[in-house]
Amino acid sequence: MKSRRGISLIEVMVAMTLLGMMATVHTMVTMRFALRNRIAAAGVNRTAAMSAAVDLYSTMPYTSLATNTGCTTLAVPALYQHQRCITMTSLTTTVVRVRIIILPNNTALRPDTTWVDRSVPPSGSIFQ
Repeated sequence: MKSRRGISLIEVMVAMTLLGMMATVHTMVTMRFALRNRIAAAGVNRTAAMSAAVDLYSTMPYTSLATNTGCTTLAVPALYQHQRCITMTSLTTTVVRVRIIILPNNTALRPDTTWVDRSVPPSGSIFQ
């Protein structure tokens, strides 16, 4: 039998099978990487929203705290739309605990809660 030049059908089928297996594995790795990036981005956005709320209620004048309770829907940043709920509890006559709850609109993400303790400023202070 005379040898032929070129490739056979079996060689093509083996090459296509290997290519298909490599493409499948690459797709799975890429999808996991994308999912982890989305989860990390959501965590960063939740942390930013919580930091903004803590900064707001830590620096707000003490006399304005009581008027800023309740729930507010925030659409900024657009990637992390959420609802911020604020409640206040008097621990003593001079200390108030502000509870901040961040509720993401995306139900796949968990809510986050933190507390800020505020005390009555001394008399004559500019922070009243």
